[in-house]
Amino acid sequence: MAFVIEQRFEDVQHEYDRKGDVLYISFGPPRPCVTVAVEDWLAIQVTPSAEQLCGLTIIGFKRIFSQIRPDLMENLPERVDRLRTARFRVQYLDQTDALTFRFEEEQPAYYERFGDNIYLEKSLVGGDIIGFKITRCTEHGQQAMEKLLASMIEALFAAPGTAPGPADALTRAFLEHLNIPALLSLAA
Repeated sequence: MAFVIEQRFEDVQHEYDRKGDVLYISFGPPRPCVTVAVEDWLAIQVTPSAEQLCGLTIIGFKRIFSQIRPDLMENLPERVDRLRTARFRVQYLDQTDALTFRFEEEQPAYYERFGDNIYLEKSLVGGDIIGFKITRCTEHGQQAMEKLLASMIEALFAAPGTAPGPADALTRAFLEHLNIPALLSLAA
């Protein structure tokens, strides 16, 4: 079944509980949502139809990110504010059996192979990662998404300079765009 999901994050709010080391981020006004535990340290809130991301909760935020990206701790309000201009788009087409995920506005791009039926979309100018595509999604989509998420988590916690190039680049792209919630809502 073909679909397109687009979301902007103009109304983003955050609260950091220093005592509990928990970061709460919400997108938009309160509304009915379902919480999905993605990892023991990460939960996302999505609308019951899973078409919109309502928020996310990161347990142990400082403990986790101070080791891998200390700059996130120092500039947290500014980085959360950057989400106000973020946009993501997820699209599945029956005709091609392909799932695409993109950050920001479309721009001239090319695809680079990441793994079996997984391609990273890179901007023609600058080579920044702006999304990914999963082909043969009906048959291999779940395994492809698991591979992407596993590669990103491994790269996230790898010692500096030891993560595989494409996985590290993909993880850095998500951290830079602060669109981790967008990918996780797709995975949910």
